[in-house]
Amino acid sequence: MSFHDQQYSEKRDFIRMTVETPATLTVAGIAEPLAVQCQDLSSQGVQVTTASEIPSGTRVVLSIPSPTPNLPGLEGKGEVVRCAANTEGGFTLGVRFDQLD
Repeated sequence: MSFHDQQYSEKRDFIRMTVETPATLTVAGIAEPLAVQCQDLSSQGVQVTTASEIPSGTRVVLSIPSPTPNLPGLEGKGEVVRCAANTEGGFTLGVRFDQLD
């Protein structure tokens, strides 16, 4: 890979970490939270997989429980920016955070 190719491929300003963990997604207009699986996470957003199709522009709240009782979990409020069918028969969502607690 050339230096130019490397610069082009590094478009994100924030480090994205692989985080394979279960979480819940509360979707605007849906009473019950959805079970999702986190794939990766950054300070600006998350990629999750789910059985449900959630349209781009939908407001959501992602909750990741802490594996340690003494530490709080993570909650991020944001918007679905991408929803694509995946090979497992579900959907892969890209969520951009506008608030992270």
